[in-house]
Amino acid sequence: MRLASSKECTGCMACVDACPHTVLKATIDINGYYAIVPDSEKQCTECGKCSQICPVLNQTQTTGESVPYAAWNKDSEQRKQSASGGIFAALATSIIRKGGSVYGAAIEGFDVKHLRITDECELHRLQGSKYQHSDMTGIYMQVRNDLRQGMYVLFSGLGCQVAGLLSFLGKTKKEKLYTIDTICGGLSTMLPMLHLKTSGKYKGISSFRDKENGWQSKGFRYSLKMVRKDGSVEDLGLDNLVLNTFSSKLLKRSSCLDCKFVGLHRNSDCTIGDFWGNESFKEQHHEGLSVLIAHNERIISLMRETHIEAKPVSWKEVITDNRNIYWTHYPLIRYFFSRKKALLAMQEKDYVIATKQMSPWSFPGLLLRIYLKINMLYRSVH
Repeated sequence: MRLASSKECTGCMACVDACPHTVLKATIDINGYYAIVPDSEKQCTECGKCSQICPVLNQTQTTGESVPYAAWNKDSEQRKQSASGGIFAALATSIIRKGGSVYGAAIEGFDVKHLRITDECELHRLQGSKYQHSDMTGIYMQVRNDLRQGMYVLFSGLGCQVAGLLSFLGKTKKEKLYTIDTICGGLSTMLPMLHLKTSGKYKGISSFRDKENGWQSKGFRYSLKMVRKDGSVEDLGLDNLVLNTFSSKLLKRSSCLDCKFVGLHRNSDCTIGDFWGNESFKEQHHEGLSVLIAHNERIISLMRETHIEAKPVSWKEVITDNRNIYWTHYPLIRYFFSRKKALLAMQEKDYVIATKQMSPWSFPGLLLRIYLKINMLYRSVH
């Protein structure tokens, strides 16, 4: 059995679905990250399936034909329920109306899991941002089964998850498969959410952010909302351990500190995300504006069947305030003492110490900011 190293494994879980003997499983390790481990009660036959489909061990070349757009969904209700411009919902609606299936991340209690839906009434479950690693086990096999039955399929996930899916499918016919990957700043440890889960105060997550006060391209404030035991919703705002951890690069998953699946040109059909920093379409800001990067003509053809309004924009407009599209190379953070100290503090439930390590105003935070600044200066001249 040969798997990606702990530093490079993305936790996409494609290897879990690929194992014909269900030897592998995904579990949350002591640091709060998904890890792929063998089931001690099952015997590996060394068939090599896991190694053959791992997207980290078998990276493929990307195309160079991508085109960026500013985009939004003209269906106001769908757009309202979306994190930004509602592009995913528009594409998903088109696929469902073709009799197809749609896959995306959904909040279930305190967890985030990928789900399959075939009804527009369920679409709201997959809308909105989820800043937590999603459980993908079983999803790859479901997508393959749908394609083998001749169904249209739309799959939405992170770049590593899309890569995992395409690798898993191998020679399966993909003419009816459409893939969307989202602009990603990396996955963080889930220890803060596990803390809320064991606090006894809540039933689960309501949302990581919403547009209750509108969307804006600059200064948009996230707000974590939790469902209380009595069913009411409590707004924890921006200043809480979950969002502070997400905002800091200090506790990102090791693979996310040197992501192999970012770039302007990708293997997905399109890449979507918030159009941060946009100045050209201010009249669309309050309702939400997306950046949409089309990587081929087939996705553009699908867009024409939807309520998507898409306006071509320059690469400069897109990347100026959206660096996560093309640059997430911070490998030295893996070895920061403050990273190890913060994770240890969280394990010991000392959240004061953990917060100090992540705070941009602390000495460890200052060192991190200096490193990130040097890193970006290096990127700008190369």
